Amino acid sequence: MPVIALADTPKKNNTATKFSTSFLQNGGAGVDLSDFLQGSNVVPGTYRVDLYINRSLVGRQDIVFAKQDKTGRVEACLTLPVLQSLGLDMQPLRQAGLLDNTQPEQCHDLPGLIELSSVEYDTGRQQLTIAVPQAAMLRSARGYVAPSLWDEGVTTGFISYDLTARRNTTHDRTANRYYVGLRNGINLGPWRLRNESNFTNSNTGDMKFSSDRTFAQRDITSLKSQLTLGAAYTDPKIFDSVRINGVLLNSDDAMLPDSQRGYAPIIRGDAETNATVEIRQNNYLMYSLNVPPGPFVIDDLYPNGSNGDLEITVIEADGRRRVTTQAFSSLPQMVRRGQLRQNLALGVYDSTTQDPISPKIAMATLAYGLTDNTTLFGGTQWSPDFSAWNLGATQNTVFGAFSADITQASSAAPDIRRQIQRNKGQSARVLYAKTLARTDTTFTLASYRYSTEGYRTLNEHLRDFGNNPQYRSSGRAKSRFDLSLSQSLGGREYGSLYLRLNEQRYWNIEGKTRQYTVGYSSNWGRLSYNLSATHSVNPATYYGGNDRSRFSLTLSFPLGSGSNTTYARSTLTRDDNGVQSLSGGASGRIMGRNDAAWSVNASHESLSEKTFSGSVSGTTPVAHMNAGYTQGNNFTTFNAGASGSIVAHAGGINLGQSLSESFTLVEVPGVAGVAVGNNAGVTTGANGYAVVPNAQPYRTNWISLDSSQLGADIEIDNTTQQVIPRRGSVTVARFNVKQGRRVQFELVKADGTPMPFGARVENEQGTLLAIADPSGQALVMVESDKGVLKVKSGALACEAGYVLPERSNIQGYDQVRLVCR
Repeated sequence: MPVIALADTPKKNNTATKFSTSFLQNGGAGVDLSDFLQGSNVVPGTYRVDLYINRSLVGRQDIVFAKQDKTGRVEACLTLPVLQSLGLDMQPLRQAGLLDNTQPEQCHDLPGLIELSSVEYDTGRQQLTIAVPQAAMLRSARGYVAPSLWDEGVTTGFISYDLTARRNTTHDRTANRYYVGLRNGINLGPWRLRNESNFTNSNTGDMKFSSDRTFAQRDITSLKSQLTLGAAYTDPKIFDSVRINGVLLNSDDAMLPDSQRGYAPIIRGDAETNATVEIRQNNYLMYSLNVPPGPFVIDDLYPNGSNGDLEITVIEADGRRRVTTQAFSSLPQMVRRGQLRQNLALGVYDSTTQDPISPKIAMATLAYGLTDNTTLFGGTQWSPDFSAWNLGATQNTVFGAFSADITQASSAAPDIRRQIQRNKGQSARVLYAKTLARTDTTFTLASYRYSTEGYRTLNEHLRDFGNNPQYRSSGRAKSRFDLSLSQSLGGREYGSLYLRLNEQRYWNIEGKTRQYTVGYSSNWGRLSYNLSATHSVNPATYYGGNDRSRFSLTLSFPLGSGSNTTYARSTLTRDDNGVQSLSGGASGRIMGRNDAAWSVNASHESLSEKTFSGSVSGTTPVAHMNAGYTQGNNFTTFNAGASGSIVAHAGGINLGQSLSESFTLVEVPGVAGVAVGNNAGVTTGANGYAVVPNAQPYRTNWISLDSSQLGADIEIDNTTQQVIPRRGSVTVARFNVKQGRRVQFELVKADGTPMPFGARVENEQGTLLAIADPSGQALVMVESDKGVLKVKSGALACEAGYVLPERSNIQGYDQVRLVCR
């Protein structure tokens, strides 16, 4: 037996606890309380409990509590599967012959297996707390969840959609534009089939359907990786991402404890009217959202694996368009000591444009944690007439995380005269990321890249090979600098400053591209304000080559207090052409609800343009919806949008809110309208199912029900369940529901005297239903209008048949007198 000694750990006191019965009626005469007097604080049965190991919650399970022969007390039965789920190191126990694998349901005395361990149960909180010396635990990182607990989910088909519609009317014409963004999926066993596409249409006949990627994917647990078959993007951490049709094998850091979940940019901007924000990447419209007047923040982009710059278009209600770009690159690579991250891809090029070329492509990248602070990485990229090699390192220091690498590329492609041109070159890159805790400064990303004239990325090579004049006229990068910074100035009263800067120079285009945004936000009492400035410089071939600047000041003030507070807002903007705009408005919640909001706004421009706008939005169990209207001097605009999902599964078809990569079905059999906690607007439908739109893969997700609105005749054994989904899986949280009638039984013996206090009331299957009170009464939920109850108290055991009368409309339960014989 493994012996673990801890000098400062006190030994358990096994002295039996004594109880006094003098406070009971007649001193407790005739009442069998042996289970309680022996220190048992629970009656035998099966209970759903929270399992804590060394103060850490590890799950929720059904645990059998039974009277143990050794102690005579009712204690938790710790079977072999339960011990394994606790994360104990089972190997020493097996080697000592203390565990019998042929009897997995045998109850084990944990303190007898491992010295200085203890087991305690809190009936009020339904918590089973287990303490075990750390030396007896498996070595696992914080946040680790065993792969054996990862749930691949159920067979499901779904459509997650985003709809926007816009109608603009002027004196001489009406323009309509519609957008439908779709994420479609089918889950079959471990496989997930996905498609991401969109449909746009307008009254000018500009109808277009575009599919970004269609692929099948599954976990490769042993490699902590994702296997992808179909159209997908190669990993962007080392080489520029390209879309291919083929096979990809990519490490999934989310499978690792305390992993970094990747990087997605935050989009900031402001709208003067009810506007539409469109975000494109690699010429693909990946996001469209209607926003009310004022500043907006978009922090829920669904990444597609590519690291191309984002083109952000703000379309105002009068048709004006403002286009900016934002750099999107990966953070420095860091992996833990001894870990290997691999990304492999093999397939054919799948152009995001109309280029007919489709050469073969192969890519392989590796990153290895050499020490706790040093990571080595590199890779190769190949296509006919193209090859590239990369080598680099990332170093974590007290000054931040630095990454430096160099890429050597060789390519051959026909020039504009159709003559083969051979190119060789290098590209060097330095990345930096750091959060300065003392000054509360965050460098989200700072990077610099320099490329020689002969250097080509794979994308640039393929564009040359495709001989598309549109891309031949575009700039080929010479140097690039990106910086994203946020700085707190010392608390809420001093505010915070943010800066985003991008500058790029080219080999084949004169001039440079420079864009920056700087902003400051703070509070003065209850008044909040935000000041921002944007400036862009473009070469002559880009957007006409002119410089553009824009300044804005936004003030916000609450009118009242509480959950139904209305906020007044005013915004002043000015651009470098001297055009000024002043707007004011108000916004708030509808009837104090968190899932419904309204806003109104009026504005005036120096060019005599006056507008008025209003919008409403709300979240329902089946969708999030919004609508807005804008009236100007010479135009009117109406926009509407909705986002939601349609989910088909074995239990039927459910409508739900917009879905994330992994989501959960909640099953409450036969009960509609049950609210799911911490999920605004999510309730069960007519089939007893609800769609919880998001779940964190490879981690424990707690799903809870709001039982406060359930009727008296509905009982749920446990209102909280846990699910641990795999990436992209659709898990099911099933809740056991009893529907019947609550009855207060008055239990008497054959001689008419009440049954003793503490008597157990069971159904015919022996399941405990209630405990009799001192007057012999017990409140019981029965699922049938007639049946038999078993009553036990010490050596006394009897049965009582019952037939219930018609339901009482006066009180929430019936009263029935039973004679137990």
